[in-house]
Amino acid sequence: MPLRWIFEWPARCMRWLGLWLAGCCVLTAALAGPSVPATPAAPATPLQLSADEQTWLVAQRGKTFTVGFDPYAGLDSFEFRGKRIGLLPELLKDMQVQLGLQVVPAQVAGWDDAYQRFVGGQINILYGANPTPEREKIMRFTRPVWQYPYTVFARKNSSVQTLGDLDGRQVAFLRNDFVIQQLPLEFPNIRPHSVEFDEPAQALAALEASKVEGFVTTGGGVEYEFLYAHPQLTLVAELKAITSDMTMAVAKDQVVLAGILDKYIAQREPAIRELVRSAERLYNRKIFRLTEAELNWLETKGEATVGVAEDYLPFDYYHQGEYRGIAGEMLKRVTDSLGIRLKVVSGSFADIMAQARAGKIDVVNMAKTDDRLKDFLFPHPINTERDIIVGLKTSPPVQDVYDLEGQRIAVIDGFWHEEYLRKNLKNPQIVKTSDILESLQLLRDGKVAYMIENPTVVEFYINGLGYTDVVKRGNTSKDSFVYFGVGRHQPELASIMDKVIPLIRYEEVKYAAIQGVPGLRNEANMQLMKLVGVLVGALVVIGLVAVRVVRKLVEQRARTQFLLEREHFLYTDTLTGFHNRNYFSHKVDKAPQGVYPQAVVVADLNNLKRVNDAYGHAAGDALLVMFAEQVRAQWPQGDCFRIGGDEFLITLSHASEAQVQADLEAFRLRCQSASHALPEGGSIHPSAAMGYAVRESAETSLDKCIAEADARMYLAKAQMKKRRSDAIQRSGGRDSQI
Repeated sequence: MPLRWIFEWPARCMRWLGLWLAGCCVLTAALAGPSVPATPAAPATPLQLSADEQTWLVAQRGKTFTVGFDPYAGLDSFEFRGKRIGLLPELLKDMQVQLGLQVVPAQVAGWDDAYQRFVGGQINILYGANPTPEREKIMRFTRPVWQYPYTVFARKNSSVQTLGDLDGRQVAFLRNDFVIQQLPLEFPNIRPHSVEFDEPAQALAALEASKVEGFVTTGGGVEYEFLYAHPQLTLVAELKAITSDMTMAVAKDQVVLAGILDKYIAQREPAIRELVRSAERLYNRKIFRLTEAELNWLETKGEATVGVAEDYLPFDYYHQGEYRGIAGEMLKRVTDSLGIRLKVVSGSFADIMAQARAGKIDVVNMAKTDDRLKDFLFPHPINTERDIIVGLKTSPPVQDVYDLEGQRIAVIDGFWHEEYLRKNLKNPQIVKTSDILESLQLLRDGKVAYMIENPTVVEFYINGLGYTDVVKRGNTSKDSFVYFGVGRHQPELASIMDKVIPLIRYEEVKYAAIQGVPGLRNEANMQLMKLVGVLVGALVVIGLVAVRVVRKLVEQRARTQFLLEREHFLYTDTLTGFHNRNYFSHKVDKAPQGVYPQAVVVADLNNLKRVNDAYGHAAGDALLVMFAEQVRAQWPQGDCFRIGGDEFLITLSHASEAQVQADLEAFRLRCQSASHALPEGGSIHPSAAMGYAVRESAETSLDKCIAEADARMYLAKAQMKKRRSDAIQRSGGRDSQI
């Protein structure tokens, strides 16, 4: 027998035993009813563990590993119908089946107790600890089994409406919760004053008594239990950036155990996901405070038929057997939270209502009326907007339905509006329609004066269809909220929905639902498309004529481009990019009005010939370019000209004499800081003899101004030569610098 068989044989036996135990667990769960989640079946293939890990598992047979956890962490562990159930107990059962480890939950008073006992070596595994630098010094962490976002609670009547409102305030936390240090890291602009408690009940009591302004704690379903038990509190935010990571942490020296647990979590991910779903549903049955009758209904029946009216977006939308839209999303969240199965049928609203009254349909999205109360039970509304009266922009405003006397009103067949109008008007003129689209069309055609509808529905249709002429003209005072009407033959279903709906956030449902309903064909755009179609035909004809015109324009443009390029080369100095003498001679005339005083600066670049002779024309060109760059940097708004080889002229608008003098000094310093390295070593920098003149009005000619500037330039050049000659004499006749 190969040696590896000797090591693998005990593990194989443990897996066979695990399969037998798994079957027993499933059978026991089935006999006990759905109050306890069924352990997922063993995987088709064993967990992939190394030989060392398998050997380690065999060596641990008979040893019990205890797991510390937070007993108040929601669906991980909770009491229900006299039993301790939840995700963690089922997870430990599955671990025992898959790994052969005897893993049991420790008896702990709270999270702090579990944490301290783990650190003290009295507990083997800590469940639900987030990794931190301090903890990683003494612990090894697996990947998370599951992640719960942290939640923020506040009083309903307080000024705390967002997480940011807790800045600088007293905020409750559970003792040793990592979020105390993590919150300032994720939200650095929020610095609460933390008050730590041993149990959530203490923190919630302090929040109710206004001793703290908020309570930050992990989610995991427990937030709904808190809201049920403390109706004066509200859930302000879910911190998705900070999650409670349900890891399996072990002591730092337990390397093999940490690796085994991490592989178990990775390879059993689908089965763990099912355990979570099952635990969530059972935990919801607990926190929703379901009665025995409601629990029995879930266990013995647990299904309902829902009717979906056609074309009532965005609330009702039937798509391939699915109920979508706002009402569909709300009902899905209600039923998914408890595991209720749904059968969906669709039809006109009148047909759906007829089937519901006959007991063939259990749930319908509808308004509550006195007439319907005979056949239906109404849980909490899913939307508390009152219906509005809609008309054209030109329609007179109305106060409630009493101003509709004598007006033709569009009413969708079967909707509550007909009953409402007949009870409140002497002689209502009702025009029945099949759907909201027909009602809107009659309104726009002037065949009815008004219609009554839910504001969310109206907004969806008039925006989607592009009806800018349809607007709100009044309100209704009737309770026209959106409800799920539940047939009176299903009282348990109605009472269950009544408990669940208030805890579902409508705005979140609305946003998610709108993404899944189809957009409407904007009629304004459709009319535009028709007009475009007509124009296309005309454009085809015009296009044929235009081809010849375009060809001529292309040819003309090419000629124009050629002339522009020719003019550019004719009037531009290619080396510096400045205007050249041709441009100056042909284009420069009197300055336009409003630019005075106008300054003219004349510059004669020094040493250009000497640089060309000594170092070649490439160095001379570099000197010219360098000088031009300094000119453009000093006078970016000026008109610059290269008049000759080393002669330049700049004209400046709105330039006083004092400003020009300051600019010339700044330009001199700028040139001194610019340099160009020479191939033979050393460097050159630009300098120039410069003169200026200023004319205050057009009465002084530009030529006269240039002549004055030129004279000053020659005077400056003569002074520079004298200074240079004196410097050469002092240096013994050597001229060593250019």
